[in-house]
Amino acid sequence: MAVAVLLTGCDIAGDARLSGPPTTTATPSRTGTEVADRYRKSGGDADVYGIHHAKNHKGVLVLSVWTHKKDGYENVDDFAAKLASFLKRHGVSVDQGYVLNVYGPDGVRLHNLDTTPEHNP
Repeated sequence: MAVAVLLTGCDIAGDARLSGPPTTTATPSRTGTEVADRYRKSGGDADVYGIHHAKNHKGVLVLSVWTHKKDGYENVDDFAAKLASFLKRHGVSVDQGYVLNVYGPDGVRLHNLDTTPEHNP
């Protein structure tokens, strides 16, 4: 997999992330909560309470994760790799990379990680 770039508070992913400021609702959708439940039950991080995945208009996979951690993940690359592995086992293709946005309990974006080939040549 390509080397990932960690960004906090800035955005080189452009259209790959949700539009607007680096915040989101502190409450994921019901589907996102159900995906997070399956993730935790499979050994994923216990603080994750929402996971949403969808492709944007450019076909880039955008992952949004809600966590109870207020300061984010010390090693976001390891967290992202475990999350991607879980998603692959459940039929989500991450072969072309993805953009991961991790949000804290107050809705503030803690991490923005872009693993797409465009940003990791």
